[in-house]
Amino acid sequence: MNRPEPLSRPRPEPTGSGARSLRRAVGMLSLIRSRGEALTVAEMASTLSIPKSTAYDLVHAMLDEGLLTPVDGTRFALGHLLHELGQGYRAQVDILREGTRIVQALRDETGETVQLSAMDGPLMHVLLKQEGFRAVRIISNTGSRVPVNWAAAGRLLVSDLDDAALRRLLSATVAPSPTGRAETDVDRLMAQIRTFRAQGHAVEIGETNEHAGCLAAPVLDAEGHVIAALSLAAPEQRLNSPDRAMLVAAVTRAAADLGAALRQGRAQPS
Repeated sequence: MNRPEPLSRPRPEPTGSGARSLRRAVGMLSLIRSRGEALTVAEMASTLSIPKSTAYDLVHAMLDEGLLTPVDGTRFALGHLLHELGQGYRAQVDILREGTRIVQALRDETGETVQLSAMDGPLMHVLLKQEGFRAVRIISNTGSRVPVNWAAAGRLLVSDLDDAALRRLLSATVAPSPTGRAETDVDRLMAQIRTFRAQGHAVEIGETNEHAGCLAAPVLDAEGHVIAALSLAAPEQRLNSPDRAMLVAAVTRAAADLGAALRQGRAQPS
C-alpha cells in the first residue's frame, strides 16, 4: 500500500529550460510589483542575476502576451493581462466564499441538498455542494462536470447564449442522462431553456436522478448575465406537492442574495 509523502518533504524543483524561463519571468513580474514602479530590462536582469539577453527575450515574450506594457521605451510595467487574471481570480474567490455561505444557509432553511454550479467550457461544473438532511442520491458531486441537459442549473447557465451559439453548444454536448429521461432534442431543449430563463427558475424531475429532481435559479451579475446557478435537489414527491412553491421561492431568493453579495464585493475598492 502506497503511503502519502509527509507534508514536510520538499517538492522537487521543475527542471528544464522551460521551467527556468517561467521562474525567471515570474521573478521579473514580482520584482516590478514589489518595487511599485516600471523597471528597465537592465535593472531586472541585474537584480535577479539573469543574463541580459535572456531578460530581453522574456520581456519581448511578455509584451506579446500582455503581461508587460512599455512605459517610455526603456521601462516596463505590469500589463493588462495580469489585471484581467487578477479580476478572474478575485471573482472565483468571491463566488466560492459567498457561495459557501449562501449554499449552507439554503440547505439549513430547506433541509434539501444544495449545489452551486458554473460553466467550465461546454459543461456544467459543480463548484459547491452541501448534503441535505433528507437522503437524496444526486449524480453530480463537487468538482464533477456534466452536460447542461442533465441539470436544471445547466439549462440556466447557457441561457445567455444567442440561438446560433446555443445550438452549437447543445449539438456538441447533449448526451443521454443516467436515467435516460433528460431531454436530448436540441430544438425542444432550446425552447425549454428560453422558457426557464423567462420565468426565472428551472426544474427537472426524474431526468437525471431516480425519484428526485432539482430546482434552480440563476445568479446574475450587474449586467444581468448568468454567472452561476444555485440549485436544490429534493425527492420527487416534494417537488410535486405544495412544498414546491416554497422551494422555488427559497432558491430564487438565495440566488438573488448571492448575486447581490458578489456585485457589492465588486463595487468595493480593492
